[in-house]
Amino acid sequence: MKRILFAVILVFALLASSCATRPEPQDNTSSTVSEEQEQTGVFGKPAPSPLDINSGEFKKASEIDSNYIVKSENGYTYISIFAPEIDISGFPYLEENGNQLYRLKIADQSKYTDMNKNLAWNTAGGQVRFRTNATNLKIDVTLHYSYAGMKHFAPSGISGMDVYVGTGTARKYVTTILPTQEPKYSGDVVLEAGTKEVLINLPLYAGVKEMSIGLPSDATIAQPLPRAYDKPIVFYGSSITQGGCASRPGTAYFNILSRALDAGVVNLGFSGSAFGETAIAEYIALIEMSAFVFDYDYNADTPEKLGPTHYPFYEIVRNAHPDIPIIFVSRCSYNPKDPNAVQCRKLIMNNYEKAKAAGDDNVYFVDGSLFFDPDNPNDYTVDGLHPTDLGFRAMAEGIFPVLKAALEKNG
Repeated sequence: MKRILFAVILVFALLASSCATRPEPQDNTSSTVSEEQEQTGVFGKPAPSPLDINSGEFKKASEIDSNYIVKSENGYTYISIFAPEIDISGFPYLEENGNQLYRLKIADQSKYTDMNKNLAWNTAGGQVRFRTNATNLKIDVTLHYSYAGMKHFAPSGISGMDVYVGTGTARKYVTTILPTQEPKYSGDVVLEAGTKEVLINLPLYAGVKEMSIGLPSDATIAQPLPRAYDKPIVFYGSSITQGGCASRPGTAYFNILSRALDAGVVNLGFSGSAFGETAIAEYIALIEMSAFVFDYDYNADTPEKLGPTHYPFYEIVRNAHPDIPIIFVSRCSYNPKDPNAVQCRKLIMNNYEKAKAAGDDNVYFVDGSLFFDPDNPNDYTVDGLHPTDLGFRAMAEGIFPVLKAALEKNG
C-alpha cells in the first residue's frame, strides 16, 4: 500500500511540475487513493479492447499460404510466426534484417560494441500476437543460444516464454513454456473456447532462431486487434532493462507496462554494456515511437562514466523526436550511502532540469530510489541489484502513472 501511495502522490507532483524529487519522510495518514484505485491498483481497472474480437478476416490453419506452413502432423498445422496472420513486435528492422529476430540493425553491426551486437540477438521485448478460436496450441521454438547457467536467474526467465490471453489492458496469464537444456523445445497451451487474442512474450536472454505455432488444422487464425498506441514505447538501459532477473518474460517491468498501457515495446536493454553509446542513441533516434524511457546508471555507475553521455544521449533522441515524452529514470537498487549512486541520481535530475530550462515541456524524471520499500529494499532483488518479480512490479508501478499521464497529454 505504501508503494501505491507514493506512486499516486508522485504522478500529481509530476503533472504539476514534470519533476519528481525525493521527498522528506512524512506522515502517510492522509491519502489521495480513491476507492476505485483501492480496488484496482495503480494500473486501474483492466479494460478489453472496444473493437470486435471477431472482426476481420480469419483463415483456417490448413488454408494458410503453404510457404508459411512448417509441418502438419497429428491433426495440427504448424505455422511460422512470420505468416501474415501473426504479428511480431519488438524488432524495428525485422524486414530489413531478413526476418531475423535482432534488436539492432544487422547492416550496422560494425558501429556497435561487441557486447551490444551480440546481446541484440536476445529477444527481450519481443512479442508474438494473433487471434484464434483454437482451444489447444503447440509451440515449437529453436534458439540460437541462451545465457544458460546464470545462478541468480531462473531458466524460465532466461530462455522461456509465457502466454497471455485477452485484449486491451485485460490480458491474463495462461502458462509458461519452459525451456530445456537443448536449443529446441516445445510446449502445449490449453485455452478457453471462443475467439481470443493470444500474446506470447519471447525469451529475455536467449535468441530465437525459429518458431512455429501449432493449431488444430480446422481452427482459425487472424491478425490481432490494433493496440491503443500504434507506435511502441522504447526502453534503453542495462541488464535490468533487459529483464534480469524476472522469473519469466511477462513479469519484467517493460512487459508489465506493455499490458497496462496496451502498447508494444522495443527493448534495448544490454546486460552489463549500456554506457550511453552514440551509435545506440542514433539507432534509437531512427525508431518511430510513442515514448522513450531510459536508465543506464547501473552500468555507467559513476559521474565520470554517466556525465559525458547522459545529456547528449537525450539530445540525439529529442532532436529526432521533438514531440514524444522522454522519461529519465534513476536506478532502482539505490544505496544512499554510496556516493556514486547519490551523485548519479543528482546528475540525472540536473539533466532533467537542464532540459526543462531549455524549453522541453515533454520530459519527465522518475526517481528510482522510491521504487522499493526503503526499510527492506533487498526484498525486491535477487542479489542486491537485479529485481525479482516483486521488484519489477514495483518498478512498473512507479513508472506507470508518469508514463500514462505523459502519453495522454501527448494525445
